[in-house]
Amino acid sequence: MRKSKLIFVILFLSSFAAHAVNDGLNVKPAPMVSPLGITYFTIKPDFRKCVAPICGGWFVKAVNRDVSQCPDGSVKEECYVGAERINIVGLSDIQITEIRQAMRESRILIQGRLAGIVDYGLLIIDNAWLSASDQPPSGIFVNVSDNGIHCIIDPCPSYDGEILNKYVVKSLADYDLSEIETDDEQLTLAREAANSGDGLMMAGRFIEVTGSGGSAQGITASQFYLKVESTKQKMCFPTGCSGQICADTDVTTTCEWRPEYACYHSASCSTQRNGDCGWVMDDELRRCLASHVIGGFLQPNVAR
Repeated sequence: MRKSKLIFVILFLSSFAAHAVNDGLNVKPAPMVSPLGITYFTIKPDFRKCVAPICGGWFVKAVNRDVSQCPDGSVKEECYVGAERINIVGLSDIQITEIRQAMRESRILIQGRLAGIVDYGLLIIDNAWLSASDQPPSGIFVNVSDNGIHCIIDPCPSYDGEILNKYVVKSLADYDLSEIETDDEQLTLAREAANSGDGLMMAGRFIEVTGSGGSAQGITASQFYLKVESTKQKMCFPTGCSGQICADTDVTTTCEWRPEYACYHSASCSTQRNGDCGWVMDDELRRCLASHVIGGFLQPNVAR
């Protein structure tokens, strides 16, 4: 019996590995699996004419999946839900209005859960990302984030591309947003997201990127999405032994003194665009820190 179980496990793992290879090159296990039931969805309104909630709700589709299990227990390409609940803490009324409008226009990517706790199903929205334009997304949905790898020659596997709802990550050398008709502000926010811990959500197709170092995979986006962040402001203040850290809680540090710490005594400590506390890098603080730089490094916890 034990031998039979061992053979089954080996066959299962071999099948999984083969499937991963067939999905594309440079696939590696994702570092974290989403909690059970949490899924990424696209959504469109139900325009059928009948009494709510039988009609008039939403059709939701799990990205990168052929079928999903619906609240009524059925397995379909897309599921109908009669109601939705936005479960994101700290949103303003304006942001909630923007989310609902984006849902009606199918210009949103949702992370959430389907529940059968009400008649005809409920969509619980835990996170939301708004599209950069009204272009319909095509291709595979991926979260692209800078992995900290930097190379002397290109192409360099500087980005991780987590394939949503698949829990695998592809190494990527670059991402291209040029096919999306949007403004410079949106593009700047997109690049900031890709370089942050959250990453940049996008739909697109994998391409070959070439350089003096050979070839690697990249991705060309058909659409990208920016996260709807809580507007709840943190109470930021200087902390640490020398007042060199900007945070919303007391931080204990060692008490050696560095000349650049004096720069923070007149600097502004406040909530940054990403919602975290940080020093405001104005011209005065930048000049002061530059005069105390040692070995080309600035102190951490600075909003750049």
